[in-house]
Amino acid sequence: MSTSTFVHQVKTTRQEQTQTKKYTADYIFVVQLFDGRYVIGQANNPSKRICSINSGYNSAVPKPLQVNRIIGIKEQNNSRTLIDVVTKCAEHYGDDAVICV
Repeated sequence: MSTSTFVHQVKTTRQEQTQTKKYTADYIFVVQLFDGRYVIGQANNPSKRICSINSGYNSAVPKPLQVNRIIGIKEQNNSRTLIDVVTKCAEHYGDDAVICV
């Protein structure tokens, strides 16, 4: 193995490592609160995240929010991202009725 081949393999390995470090959560969820607002978030374990929002143990929410119902939990993919879901919900329900956590 020549030096150039070794350098090429190291560069390829570094490129693969940087590509796999990109983090995206597995699921996107939308819940409706008792006051009529909607909370949109992403998590690998959405049920645990929704429970923490409801109980107040979520660092993104300063006080407990009473969850009325779960609107949906879907897998995140290239066509369904958090930004897209927030944009669609804000257009449909209004900017003041949507909270992104």
